[in-house]
Amino acid sequence: MISTFEYRQMELQQLADSISLEYSSSSAFNPESVAKQLKITWSYGHYGNCFDGLLQHKYGRFHIFLNLDRQENKTGARMRYTFCHELAHYFIDEHRNALKNGQVVAHASFNRLAAHNIAEREADFFASCLLMPSKRFRSFCNRRPICSKLIEDLAKEFGASLSAVIFRYFHLSLSPILIVLAKEGKVVWRLYSNDFKYRGVPAKDAPVPVNTAVHEFFSSGKEYQSEEIVFADDWFTDERRVKDEQFIEKCYYLPGKKVMSVIWKKGKEINQ
Repeated sequence: MISTFEYRQMELQQLADSISLEYSSSSAFNPESVAKQLKITWSYGHYGNCFDGLLQHKYGRFHIFLNLDRQENKTGARMRYTFCHELAHYFIDEHRNALKNGQVVAHASFNRLAAHNIAEREADFFASCLLMPSKRFRSFCNRRPICSKLIEDLAKEFGASLSAVIFRYFHLSLSPILIVLAKEGKVVWRLYSNDFKYRGVPAKDAPVPVNTAVHEFFSSGKEYQSEEIVFADDWFTDERRVKDEQFIEKCYYLPGKKVMSVIWKKGKEINQ
């Protein structure tokens, strides 16, 4: 039996997928073109650290503000994602109606890996579906095994950031993966695919395991650009773990001295 949260995600994905396919005939979704067709105006400007993007309803019209002070440029992956995030607030009925009815003044958004606000989490998920509709995303993977090259190829194909691709891959359950975000040598959060083999990973605020690539960053500043082999005994504490079982760890180094570590079983192929 699916949960209310899972049902909501299915609902949002179906809507976003249909919109993406309606407005975009190619893999690269064009948020500016969609906004123009919807008669939503937008502007790029310098707004300090107030927001990444903001959707405002005023005088019966919608306008999107996009902050150049917090994005690399107008056409980069982060800006595309921010634009899609604000479009998500428009396309999701509850969000749009709250603006029109004056229940909220404006939707001010920040690019975060895991937002706490429900409306922001929904818009994040919706934006990733707009950029990377499930049918096209699955088709591109086409039984290719999970690896950093596939993640990079997906990012280029859909004009999305590596982080956004990793989360989309995770949400589509294409193969068992574990994602761990760490800062200052401690776990911030971890996400498991439903079919990931082990669950014994350090909890929130616990130190990252010693014999891992992510630990080396915090202990010595070393950054690995390649995939690294780790063993079950390095990351997991499950009593039934096979200690010398091999996994792949790929670290992505983020602003704010954060590291997102993605771990999968060595040689594991995509689910179908």
